[in-house]
Amino acid sequence: MFKRVVFIIVLFVSFNSYGQDINELRKKASNSSDSELIVFIQKAKDQGLSLSDAEKQLILIGGKAQEIKKLRNLWNKKLPKSNSEDVDDSDEIKSQFGEIEGFSKDSLDIKDEELKRFGSDFFKNKNITESPQLFVATPSDYRLGPGDELIVNLFGASEITYSVQISRNGVVKFDKLAPIYLSGLSIRSATKRLKLKLSKIYTGLNSSNSIEKVDLELSLQKARSIVVNITGQVEAPGTYTISGFSSVLNALYAAGGPNEVGTYRDVKVIRSGKIVYNVDLYDYFTNGIYPNVYLRDQDVILVKPYQIQTELVSGFKQLSLFEMKKNETVSDLINLSGGLSSKAFKSAIFIERFDDFSKSILEIDRNDFSNSVFVDGDKISFKEIKEENILGIVKIGGAVNLEGNFQLDNNKNIGELINSAKGFTSDKLGLNAILYRNKSGLNNQSISINIEKNSDLLTTLQENDSLYIPSSKDILFDQFIEIKGEVNFPKEIDFRYGLTITDLIIFSGGLTPYANKKDIRIFRNISTDGGDKVTEEIIVELDDNLIPNQNIVLKPDDIVTVNTFPYRMENKFYSVNGEVALPGLYSIKRKNYSVYDAIKENIEFLNSASVDGISIVRDSIRIPVSGNKLISQGSKSKYNFELVSGDEINVPSKNNTVIISGEVQQEGIINIDKPISAKAAIESVGGFTNKSVKKEVYVEYQNGLRKVTRGFLFFNFYPRVYPGSKVVVPQRDENRDKTSVGEIVGYTTSLVSIIALIKSF
Repeated sequence: MFKRVVFIIVLFVSFNSYGQDINELRKKASNSSDSELIVFIQKAKDQGLSLSDAEKQLILIGGKAQEIKKLRNLWNKKLPKSNSEDVDDSDEIKSQFGEIEGFSKDSLDIKDEELKRFGSDFFKNKNITESPQLFVATPSDYRLGPGDELIVNLFGASEITYSVQISRNGVVKFDKLAPIYLSGLSIRSATKRLKLKLSKIYTGLNSSNSIEKVDLELSLQKARSIVVNITGQVEAPGTYTISGFSSVLNALYAAGGPNEVGTYRDVKVIRSGKIVYNVDLYDYFTNGIYPNVYLRDQDVILVKPYQIQTELVSGFKQLSLFEMKKNETVSDLINLSGGLSSKAFKSAIFIERFDDFSKSILEIDRNDFSNSVFVDGDKISFKEIKEENILGIVKIGGAVNLEGNFQLDNNKNIGELINSAKGFTSDKLGLNAILYRNKSGLNNQSISINIEKNSDLLTTLQENDSLYIPSSKDILFDQFIEIKGEVNFPKEIDFRYGLTITDLIIFSGGLTPYANKKDIRIFRNISTDGGDKVTEEIIVELDDNLIPNQNIVLKPDDIVTVNTFPYRMENKFYSVNGEVALPGLYSIKRKNYSVYDAIKENIEFLNSASVDGISIVRDSIRIPVSGNKLISQGSKSKYNFELVSGDEINVPSKNNTVIISGEVQQEGIINIDKPISAKAAIESVGGFTNKSVKKEVYVEYQNGLRKVTRGFLFFNFYPRVYPGSKVVVPQRDENRDKTSVGEIVGYTTSLVSIIALIKSF
């Protein structure tokens, strides 16, 4: 059997580049493509090998299970035959198995991957949305317009909040003031104008006295919708309705971005028939400079065809289609593309250029990079430096203690080279080694060496000889060991003979502070033993130097777990925000830790705090807390409940306003100093409309609790409204079914019963 394995190895190396480093060969074999496997199969068949022999060859050079499966799938397929008389140098296939004449990309029906235009991936990314992020601070240069909804906060000596919307005429309206024109102003300018106008009512806006002073804050509650037209060379031209907060980049994303001929370098924004902006998207893709150009209603975005597009063929870090402006040079292209690859010959650039009836190759010296411009269709490349053999070295790899390159002068024969490699490792396979020899100008050669035969060990080495000692690791498929638990980086690790528990811990970043060194467990699958047990569990203890108390030989597919200390629990925290003396993060100190405990131990309310407005946010769900009742009733209160890690306790400020919205005569905000009924609040803004659903009116309190209107017969009992509440009046569904005959009969019967009851008194 061993002779057969050696025979297969010798056959394999007969068509390899024998001066090639064997470790590099194994690395390439484990990542072989379909085309490379096709070349390998053809050569194997030419040598008369069976599928089984070919599989063994691939395993011996590091082929993984995935490559073996590909080999089996391709083995019986019809492959093109080689023809040594018909060679096309430009289409040679170079694989880890050498250069094979007669096989071209065309004959194997293999196509190069089409180059993408630089920047096109941005518009094809499904994880990006064309909608801008609205829950951020409004930029001070955002221009207001009709439809924008604003929040005007006054604080200091006077505290009040106004919610206003810019009308079609571009104005907002405040009680007792003339309309204030804001359309076209930036947030900064609008703030100054509002401060000037409202100072007629709130004199503290102009005061420098800290007691009388009133400050004004303006923010955008909801951006208006605008209609923009996107035309020209984009994937989906048309008319789009987008947020007024949108930039050119948002709008282009909605239209799919420029198409295959659309420009990225000169996107025009046209307003009222004039070009107001020219946007270069490369500023964003290469330098992160966001095109912060806000659009307005009826703007037109025009994407014309590009003028110059170049193809980066080789030597660059990014091989893509790059669009260039008219006067941009080679130096500009190098900067845009991210620079040259490490293997590029940087002293000259080569341009393949198409003229009217011919093609020419231009070579441009580095000194002329800043003066040389491009024409459309240029193919650009930097030559890559080949990795030539190092002079005066020999190589050794495989089952030796020291792999790598050694000086030929100090290692003139195989025996000396093995001594320099400090001998063999325990996983050495058999008695034979393979000597790869690259004889310049002649056929490559491989020599079988018996490492226990003195005459073979005295074989004279030549420059760039490579000696490989077969290892039992060469015939393994993918095998792993997994480590879990209290280590910094739990992971799967490639199995290697001789790995210890200490090695695994080091590879996984070491132990966490909570690791229990006295409880390390190894789970090993022993189902192949044929017994009743499937898994064997081995418990190991480590000392302070991570040395185990017993010598355990790890095996493939072992699972090592590092447990924590008994009874240990993770730290848990909650946060407190709002009108408290010390907002921040607090620990859940014990089991059954409740809201009442948190208030009692850690929360000191400010005078401005609305205790009844307290709420808790848990997993994005808002939970109301009746603060005053909870504090007065104590830990046994029905309003008390247990906190969990991640809870946020929010304490809002007192707010004497009530918002009335929905189907009322006029939505608005009113001030109250004592509780009133929801009906009274609605009447204060003009009352119901003919579309109001009175029996479904509800009140949302400051802590998030909602109460609905209760009905009895023909009467509605509206909930009470407290400061900081919101009253909502739903709209009647026009498609709701009319009152049925049965409902009318029911109402009539109830009415007759009431009348009869009244008469009986």
